[in-house]
Amino acid sequence: MATQKRPVLYPVTTKRPPYTVQVPGVEKKPGEGIPRRHPGSVDGLKTTPDPDVKTVYDIVVRGAKKFGTAECMGSRKLIKVHVEEKMVKKMVDGAEQQVPKQWTYYEKSGYTFKNFIQYKESVDTCGAGLRALGLRKSDRVHIYAATRYAV
Repeated sequence: MATQKRPVLYPVTTKRPPYTVQVPGVEKKPGEGIPRRHPGSVDGLKTTPDPDVKTVYDIVVRGAKKFGTAECMGSRKLIKVHVEEKMVKKMVDGAEQQVPKQWTYYEKSGYTFKNFIQYKESVDTCGAGLRALGLRKSDRVHIYAATRYAV
């Protein structure tokens, strides 16, 4: 049975030099160089990745359209916590002594990924839940969470 290969985005050089150019109309200061920018941003810094992007949700929609089934977010599951105790040298009251110290190691699984389309579906589900709770366009939400997504 043939295995299906997942699309993966690798960084590649797509343009030719120069990769940066000097900002026009800026005077050199002593001890500094003239600021440099990407050739596409000489007249000002870009505020969005695309002219159609106005909100964070637009970024998610753009990613789903542009990258589709390519891997977007990965996570690993915790398999087992390994705890080892070793004796280490430590200065106690001016004298060197051997004291026990615990070392914790985490054994994790391989990565599982959500693609850009699946990520957009998760965002849509979360947004629908917030709407169901009564949140509207001008409301603010503060999220305090670990830097991971639920698989």
